[in-house]
Parts: sequence; structure tokens; C-alpha cells
Amino acid sequence: MKKLLAIVAVALTIFTLTPVHAEVNFLAALAHADNNITAKAPTTAKIDVGFSPDEGAENLVLKAIGAARSEIRVLSYSFTSAPITHALLAAKHRGVDVAMIVDYKNNISEDRSGKAKHALNALALAGVRIRTISIYPIHHDKTLIVDGQHVETGSFNFSDAAAHRNSENVIVLWNHPELAQIYLRHWRDRFSRGLNYLPG
Repeated sequence: MKKLLAIVAVALTIFTLTPVHAEVNFLAALAHADNNITAKAPTTAKIDVGFSPDEGAENLVLKAIGAARSEIRVLSYSFTSAPITHALLAAKHRGVDVAMIVDYKNNISEDRSGKAKHALNALALAGVRIRTISIYPIHHDKTLIVDGQHVETGSFNFSDAAAHRNSENVIVLWNHPELAQIYLRHWRDRFSRGLNYLPG
């Protein structure tokens, strides 16, 4: 998969014009995302934290995704991260049921870089169920619920800026099923209010 993405990225770089540079850059980043995308969840209740810039926040998000064995539910404001997209694609490929609800304005109508479109298209074309939500001024949730057991949340958007430029925090509450069920109810409510995302 990574080799194919690298070939596509190189081909696009050679044969395309300026308007698709965002896609070329995103595909290139996706092709070079870290291969180490599986992880093991702790076997007992535990709390892990990470911070940004470059103080473990993104790695902790990737660990939560890599630990998934059955399902991942995503609540997102900004979704432009190539490493996180890659990790979710890998989870889908290994049989994890991945579904997302994302803010419409930030990822669709005001996606000036094109990165959100390319990330969401890659996931939707892989079979990830995605809905956009626009009934709130901002859908500002930034949360993963993994296997109905683990919750990742905090200020961290799923973006390069959050990982490498902004001051952000991530917390993962491992093996807290009661908390996970509360967040799943919230996710289901927001998902029910969204509209299906169609790649294009």
C-alpha cells in the first residue's frame, strides 16, 4: 500500500499542475507515514498523556488507533493529518470498523489547503463511514473511542499543526468501559445528526 501511494505521489508530482499540489503533498506524506501502526493496549486501567509540539501527543493518538482490534469511532474538528489517516487506513485494512463524524465547515467549505478533502477521500474510498456535521457553529470534539473500552481526547486536532506547531494535550484513558460508553452515546448522537460524506 505504501509503495503504491509513493508511486502515485511521484506520478502526480511529475504530471500535474499547481492546483493539485495539495493532493501530491498529502499523498507523499501518507506514503512516508510511519510503518509502526499497531500497538497493544494496557491490560488494566491506565492513563497516558502527551503534549505538543513534538512531546508525544501525536504518537499517543497513533498508539490508540494502533491498539484497536474491533472498532474506532472518531469525533473531529480539523482532520488533515497524513499519519493519522494512514493509521486509520491500516486499522480498516486489518478489519477494524472505523466510522467518523467531522466538522463540515472546517473540513469541507473552508478547506483551503485541500488536505481534509484528500484525507477524507482516502478513508471514504477505503470503506470508512464518514459523516459531516454543520448544525453547530463548530463541531469542536477531538476524540477517539476504541473498542468500546478506551477513550482518547484533549485539545489535539488531527492535524500537522497540532502535532508540530501548536501547544496541545492528549489524554488516553485505557480500559475505562463506562467512560467509553458515555462517549459512544455522544458519538452516536452527533453521527445521527450528520450527513454522509461522498468522496469527490
